[in-house]
Amino acid sequence: MPYFYYNKYMNNKQVAAPQPEKDVLLSLLSSITNYVKTHKQSVITVLVILVLAVALGYAYNAHVKSVQEKSWAAYYKAQLAVMTDPTALTQLDSVSMQFPGTNAAQYAQLLKGDILYAQENYAQAADVYKPLLSAKNETLRTVATLSLAASEQATKDYESSIKEMTKFIEKNPKSFALPQAYFTLAVSQELAGKTQEATETYKQILADYTKTYFGTMAKDRLAVLTK
Repeated sequence: MPYFYYNKYMNNKQVAAPQPEKDVLLSLLSSITNYVKTHKQSVITVLVILVLAVALGYAYNAHVKSVQEKSWAAYYKAQLAVMTDPTALTQLDSVSMQFPGTNAAQYAQLLKGDILYAQENYAQAADVYKPLLSAKNETLRTVATLSLAASEQATKDYESSIKEMTKFIEKNPKSFALPQAYFTLAVSQELAGKTQEATETYKQILADYTKTYFGTMAKDRLAVLTK
């Protein structure tokens, strides 16, 4: 076929162009429109549910934020009250009752335990610290555990103190509070008459935490025990 006739033939025999993407979109939109018309009530119900879910989510977040702000405000108010009157512990209990489960409520109880400990009411302090061992806040839980062991030590319940510190050390090998935990353990071991175990614990403190306050204290105790 000559080039002229071939070119004319090919021009006349055009290949059908593919449908543009907008046709696909129009088809999709048309399908959606038809579906909505057919299932109008169901679609409205779903939309209402979605709107309610968004509204409830927003309301819940706003509520949580409001509770947090109010709980901390109540905590600081109670804190000021016990600073001027250490016997006003009901102020701290009030925070826990009004805002149960919040960080502010748990810190209020931690402060209550500390005040009882400072007043030498060690058994009562221990009772306040115990529930805080399940707190989600790691720092609060750590302080409460150390304080509980110290309270048990002060009530001469050395075995409980040893058990508490041993468990803490095993479960928290990288805790910032390890020096104090080891020292509390060593003192309880010493007071319980477990001199050899106490000596080994003091040596470990001296080796691992030489330049800390607890390292210095461990050195002093070793000097006494190894005379």
